[in-house]
Amino acid sequence: MRLNNEQKKYINFGLIFTGIFVVTFIVLYVLGFVPEELLPNGNSPADALKLNLLQNGSTSQNQVVTAKDIPTKIQIPKVGVDISVSDPNTIDNAILNEYLLKGAVRYSGSGYPASGNLFLFGHSSTLSVVHNQAYKAFNGIENLKAGDEIDVYSTSTKYVYKVRDERLVQASKEEVDLTSKENMLTLSTCDLFGSTKELRYVVRADYVSKVSL
Repeated sequence: MRLNNEQKKYINFGLIFTGIFVVTFIVLYVLGFVPEELLPNGNSPADALKLNLLQNGSTSQNQVVTAKDIPTKIQIPKVGVDISVSDPNTIDNAILNEYLLKGAVRYSGSGYPASGNLFLFGHSSTLSVVHNQAYKAFNGIENLKAGDEIDVYSTSTKYVYKVRDERLVQASKEEVDLTSKENMLTLSTCDLFGSTKELRYVVRADYVSKVSL
């Protein structure tokens, strides 16, 4: 089948457009400006975390965990965060990545609400074209200030935390002590448009009180 000039023109345009797109994507990726959710494997927990997690292998100071202790949702009124929390009880990247598509995730080995250092992590993105809201789970936490309220819910209780501090850190140099006996909350998400993929927003908050639902 012989192509006419018009068909050749469209084919050439398509090839040129595809070539420009691929080259642009590669350049932006190398510079660190490609959002992780657009990469083939998504934003894997290993890349999303990259923090030095100090843990002793126990659940939380040998706490006996029941269903009522498990976090199911987190709300941060100041920045509009209202997202479910999963507790997959694994640190397998492939499994955690699936749970991150549903919302925030409790890191196995960290504390539970009002018991030890509860560590939650999730995606963040400023892309308006992202339809899965889980990719925006922790949008805005970089705007939190000391004293702002964070509410973590289980099936029967609301646990109230107050922000201690918020920092933009280099992940490879940041330590999160999951063995801490302080009743606190640590949140982490990546800075997708930072100058390096090593940057993470980390929020620490102190446990204040709980309310039965």
